[in-house]
Amino acid sequence: MLRQRLRGQVLLWTVILLPVFLALTGLVFDGGLLWQQYTRARWAASAAAVAAASEIDPEVFANSGRMVLRPGALNVAATYATRNDPDLRITSVYISGGNVGVQGWTEAETVFLALFGIQGFRLNVRAVERPAWGVSAEGQ
Repeated sequence: MLRQRLRGQVLLWTVILLPVFLALTGLVFDGGLLWQQYTRARWAASAAAVAAASEIDPEVFANSGRMVLRPGALNVAATYATRNDPDLRITSVYISGGNVGVQGWTEAETVFLALFGIQGFRLNVRAVERPAWGVSAEGQ
């Protein structure tokens, strides 16, 4: 009689915990996939920031000491970003605190969460780089 009750308990725990373990495995898998996609987008944004940092207008800087980006800086940054991650979209290039930064986003797809209707996430990325040509601050 005792052996039969134990057998029933093992079956009950298996029925209860198996879906929990499968759900946790799926969440860990999707979390790793999202992290990998974010890291790839972050590296591409860093490359875009380096490219944008080389787009400071040298004439404006030489004449006035102001850091101003050339008009095509956004296009240059977007080109470098898409070469490193075709899914990354650069939305802005800016100068802040003597550094050149880029902002963008990428759409990350899920596998396990897609079973529950969550097809993906929008991951925002930002990268900052020091300007090229030894420029360290405005008015230098």
